[in-house]
Amino acid sequence: MWTSWKFWAVWGLIFGLIALLAFGFTIDPKKVPSPLVGKPAPDFEIAALNGDVKISLSEFKGKPVLLNYWASWCQECKVEAHILEAFHQKYGSTTQQIKVIGIAVQDTAGKAKDFARIFGKTYFLGLDDATGNIALDYGIYGVPETFFIDPEGKIFYKHIGAVNAELLEKKFKPFL
Repeated sequence: MWTSWKFWAVWGLIFGLIALLAFGFTIDPKKVPSPLVGKPAPDFEIAALNGDVKISLSEFKGKPVLLNYWASWCQECKVEAHILEAFHQKYGSTTQQIKVIGIAVQDTAGKAKDFARIFGKTYFLGLDDATGNIALDYGIYGVPETFFIDPEGKIFYKHIGAVNAELLEKKFKPFL
């Protein structure tokens, strides 16, 4: 048995799989690079949560855009809600220097509206369609995920997890 090549092949395979699994646990999923960074942001058209306005990403060409994917059931989205709103108030609401857009995914319009009201969100908020086509085009796999888009419409950074004020300021500083 100990001299059989099959015995050692099986044990070699088992140890190889364990090593591969152990290596996988050392990778931080929040550091997975996006293949979209450096490429044009996929265009989309989306209706506001209240349904009175539709926008498309392409209409903001020439202006940097902060595109945030979120959901009402997401705990980290609650953490970043006030940060995103403060950023919008500083650079989007009155000065119109940066367009802030939030897209709710895997959510209902009612719950998304309630979340927006509770957290005082005033920037543009929409709901991805039932099949999640906009989120799929951006390759998101969880929320929150935030895309930083330059004035030419190219994604220059992607952040997985809740953003903080320092990150937003640092990344958009070149465009202010």
